[in-house]
Amino acid sequence: MAEQRAERVPSSDAFFLHVESPAAPHHVGGLIMLDTAKAGGPPRREQAIAAIKAKLPALPRFRLRPSPSSRWRRPRWVPHEDLDWEWHVPAFDLTRPDGRPGGMSALHELVAGLSARPLPRDRPLWRFCLVAGVEENVAAIVSLVHHSVADGIGTVNLMLRLFDSPDLTAGVEDVVLPSLPRRILGGVIGLAQLATDRRPRAALPVSPVAERRFATLALDLDTVRHLARARGARVTDLLLSGTAGALRRISDHPLPPTLLVNVPLMAAEIRPGKDGGVGNITAGVMVEVPLGDMPERARLAAIAKATNRLRTGTRVIASRFVMTRIADLMPPAFHAWFARAVYGGKFFNGTVSNMPGATWQVTALGEYPLITAYPIIPIAPGTPFVVGVLGWYGVFSMTVATDPAFAGDAERFVDEFQKVLDELS
Repeated sequence: MAEQRAERVPSSDAFFLHVESPAAPHHVGGLIMLDTAKAGGPPRREQAIAAIKAKLPALPRFRLRPSPSSRWRRPRWVPHEDLDWEWHVPAFDLTRPDGRPGGMSALHELVAGLSARPLPRDRPLWRFCLVAGVEENVAAIVSLVHHSVADGIGTVNLMLRLFDSPDLTAGVEDVVLPSLPRRILGGVIGLAQLATDRRPRAALPVSPVAERRFATLALDLDTVRHLARARGARVTDLLLSGTAGALRRISDHPLPPTLLVNVPLMAAEIRPGKDGGVGNITAGVMVEVPLGDMPERARLAAIAKATNRLRTGTRVIASRFVMTRIADLMPPAFHAWFARAVYGGKFFNGTVSNMPGATWQVTALGEYPLITAYPIIPIAPGTPFVVGVLGWYGVFSMTVATDPAFAGDAERFVDEFQKVLDELS
């Protein structure tokens, strides 16, 4: 009877269970920086556990784990009531032996390690890690959920819900969608576009095991927006251009003349229901970015021209249609093969994501103002980098994760990214 009541994992979410491997863990999350000055110290485990327990009715996926799938049976979400709180809510202290804070470099190393460990499927696929000893009056939370539970937007919403904050996608269902004929036409055009899109010019080096480097960069969001407008571009164009310029400068390997980059965009189809819209509500489109020796302003202009196709919406409609409607018709074994065949290094070189965040002050656990929140995004199988941004309360909060086989110094990446922006200024 319990098995009959179990909820089937939707195809668009099961996709990320299928593509995960030991070398490519697939959890998303946020690195949340907290101001502890007025609280008198970092959050305590007991405090975090009590807050999560109080919110469990509103976080149904926190009490579910995926059932094993088979060639003929799709995975389902099954109840898992006996939560291992020691594992789900661990505490880390980065304080050095001499009593000084460990600093951001130690925090980056911790996040890199957590990102490289798959979440075991014998329990609900989430962790909420408390980190003390980052900086004076600064602590952190590393919030992680599997990509099958939520994408980047869904992860932000889970976090906001836990912190008693408004939901980013509240009211999205009220958006007026195009008429059915227009959606059908857009889907047909988009499928034709997807079928004729380029493939990567060359594969980039990747490690046979999950090893990561991680770094962050915080900039004033209004300054970044002003720079994009001044150059006739958008913030996503600026992010792509800075990524291309920085990778070109730090790579120790020969690079192809262009990179094919996966850019996730929010899809119009939001799945409402008892999970509050948690799940995967984005779709990816591919953008070719130049890597050649050219002025950074010329690179940005070329990228801004190339990304015009992102704004038609046809590829997003088609990608979403394939991930949901067509995937629902596939037998489980074929869906698993399909997911692994179409996602990763054979189709793109890396991922660059620009997501909205809270535009208001958020307070965690009742007494810790959020300084900012950085995205944590998995590296897709067969690709060596991912760059993500949250526009969070006036901050352009950027992270980069790299495979050391391709780029072993993520800190150098953010330094070069900053230099590219300076040149564009």
